[in-house]
Amino acid sequence: MTHSRIRNYVATWIALLVLLAITCGTSFIPLGRYNLAINMAIAIAKALLVIVVFMRLFKSAPMVLVVAVIAALDLAILVCLTLPDFAVRGW
Repeated sequence: MTHSRIRNYVATWIALLVLLAITCGTSFIPLGRYNLAINMAIAIAKALLVIVVFMRLFKSAPMVLVVAVIAALDLAILVCLTLPDFAVRGW
């Protein structure tokens, strides 16, 4: 492993730890309905870091990228189908 790759892994690990600390910190701050949106944005950022750096998705074969995009679209469809149910419940 080269020195620059190790540096990238360590920087990504530190970024993931910072994002984890922010996620834990926001759980103690009363943000109301914005807490979910902020934590989801942080979770997406963490997932993107893992996908780009550790999985090296953009350096993989094109078919792997196609499968990843299809999986992300399926997840987006499932979330969009679940959100209306979550919105109308009186929790």
